[in-house]
Amino acid sequence: MKISLVSLGCSKNLVDSELILGSLQKAGHVIVPEQEADAIIVNTCGFIGDAKRESIDTILELSRYKQSGSCSKLIMTGCLVERYSRELKEELPEVDAFWGTGNLLNINEALKSLSPGKIFKNKPGTIYDPDAPRYFLTPNHTSFVKVSEGCSRTCSFCIIPKMRGDMKSRTVESISREIELLSARDCKEVNLIAQDMTSYGRDIGVSLELLLKSLIEVDGIEWIRLHYCYPWGFSDSLVELISNEEKILSYIDMPLQHINDRLLKAMDRKTSTYRIRKIIELLREGIYDLTLRTTFIVGFPGETDEEFEELLDFVEDTEFDRVGVFKYSIEEGTKAATLGDQIKEEVKQERYERLMEIQSRISYDKNRELVGSVQRTIVDEKENGLYLSRMASQAPDVDGIIYVSSSRDLDLGEIIEVEITGFDHFDLEGQAMIS
Repeated sequence: MKISLVSLGCSKNLVDSELILGSLQKAGHVIVPEQEADAIIVNTCGFIGDAKRESIDTILELSRYKQSGSCSKLIMTGCLVERYSRELKEELPEVDAFWGTGNLLNINEALKSLSPGKIFKNKPGTIYDPDAPRYFLTPNHTSFVKVSEGCSRTCSFCIIPKMRGDMKSRTVESISREIELLSARDCKEVNLIAQDMTSYGRDIGVSLELLLKSLIEVDGIEWIRLHYCYPWGFSDSLVELISNEEKILSYIDMPLQHINDRLLKAMDRKTSTYRIRKIIELLREGIYDLTLRTTFIVGFPGETDEEFEELLDFVEDTEFDRVGVFKYSIEEGTKAATLGDQIKEEVKQERYERLMEIQSRISYDKNRELVGSVQRTIVDEKENGLYLSRMASQAPDVDGIIYVSSSRDLDLGEIIEVEITGFDHFDLEGQAMIS
């Protein structure tokens, strides 16, 4: 069959989508654009309200190909299916099969099913082998690698453990083998992802530190980036390793969610205000030229004006390099959904805008300070005569880019030095330093 897939949500979902496509291609199917497909698969996200709405809207939009195109089968997979399969079956008769987050490498079974609207239920979460076939949706020079599946934390606002199961770490050997295979296809940048990166390996008797020591030995890989490093897992020796190893980028993505002690307790974050501040101090003192990215939730049930102002002051004083902000949404099945004193949507929106305004000013000032500096960057693509590249401090998909002019043609994946010549709140401009 001719297959098309739409991947929604986070980079962890993207890896799942690549594995789905790889398994289908191995089974003899052909990957094509949506308008040419016999079957369309949508890998959904069910993390927050906006993501759920996007997933439903995407399904409804793609269902038109069943009337106007060659599509005969529409399959829904991913987190939203894991969570709401029975409800979705009732509400979306357009969908021919529902497949959760487990056993994704066997999704070909859904294409063979003769029962419209069939629900395939497996144990949630897919742990994959490094030799599993994979159809890459990123350029050769950069890739995401999932080091574990699921999460064993109990954050009161989060439904992910119920959609993905408890944390299951892959072995150091499995991850190292995958990165060796990526290097063989000219990958230079590896973005390690997990729901709880700093807890990696605790379930199998290893650690993130041990994993990193193995990965830096892989020839050809030049950048290793860490995502979703929760604040409870940083040791002095891990910080020292990140600081001393050139391949491990000085980039820490550490979701904090809030800074007020009462709200952190209500969120069941198990990290106090004092501990958060000490961890940030440890990272900034221990890692030269650190880029610190975080995310916050505004409008959590019961968040007072004073508690929100405390968060604003914290963001302004700390001057994070990157900040993402979520407006709290009620997620059925979580502890926070049962809390009283839900915040009005207009208040959440106002708080979101105020926090983003402060961070926008900080980002603007930080980008302005870069003008005149020379940065080591990786070239991602070419667009309208300019090259789009990123510094070590810019992760793919979530951070800004540099629009680079060059006196010679550049290869995608080439790592070059760029002089920063212009800026705005998000992106930069630069000139390739070509001898």
